[in-house]
Amino acid sequence: ADIRGEVDTNVSITVLRSPDYQMEETFSIKRAEVPLPSLLAYLDDDYPQIGVIKINIIAGTTSDELTQAIESLQDQGADRFLIDLRNNGGGLLDSGISMAKLFLEKDQVIINQQAKGEAIKTVKTNQNGEYRELPLIILVNENTASAAEIFAGALQANRRASLVGKNTYGKNTIQLVFDLQDQSSMHITNAKWWFPALPDFKEGSGLQPDVPFDDIDGMDPVVYETAVELLLAFP
Repeated sequence: ADIRGEVDTNVSITVLRSPDYQMEETFSIKRAEVPLPSLLAYLDDDYPQIGVIKINIIAGTTSDELTQAIESLQDQGADRFLIDLRNNGGGLLDSGISMAKLFLEKDQVIINQQAKGEAIKTVKTNQNGEYRELPLIILVNENTASAAEIFAGALQANRRASLVGKNTYGKNTIQLVFDLQDQSSMHITNAKWWFPALPDFKEGSGLQPDVPFDDIDGMDPVVYETAVELLLAFP
C-alpha cells in the first residue's frame, strides 16, 4: 500500500541482494498508471492454426482486447479459436454483451433483463458481428460467472459456439455499487437477467456445457484436449 501514490511522483524502494541478503540497494521509481490486460492470447503449441485466448476478467477494455487478440492471432495463421473462461468470475455486464456481439448475427437475442418494478428489456444485436463465422469453442467451469456467463451463454443459446467443461456458477443478478466514506462499499441487487432460449439457467444453476465433464476437475488437461479435438474437426 505504501508504494501507491499520485501519478508522476517518486517512491524509493530498498531491496536486499542475494546470496546472503546483506547488501541493500535503493531504487527511485516514478509512479504511473499501468494498464493490466484482462486476457492472454497465444497459438496452441501443437496446432498453430488454433488461437487460444484465456480471459481472466470481463473489464471495460476486454472487448477491444479480444478484437486485437483475434486479429493478432489471425496474422500468425490462426483460423479457429478456443476461448478459455474457466475461473473467470465475470465483471462488467455491458462488456460481456459487447463481446457477444462480435460473434453473433444481426437481431439475435443476447439476454433479457428486468429491473425491479420495470418492464422486461430484450438486449439484441444491431448488426452482424465481425467474427460471426469464426470457428469457436468455449471452455467453462464452476467458477465461470456473471458477465462471463453472459458471453458464453449468449453464444450457446444462439447455437454459435459449443461449451466444454463443467456447469457454470449461475449468477444472473445486476448490482448497484455505492462507495462509502470509510472505503467500504454497499452492493444493492436491483435487476436480473436471463437467456430466453435457456430456461434451465438461473441463479445458482448455471450453464450446462454441450460437452460436460462432471466427474473430473474442470482444469484437467483432458478438458482442453477435447476442445482442441472439436476445433480440429471444423473444415
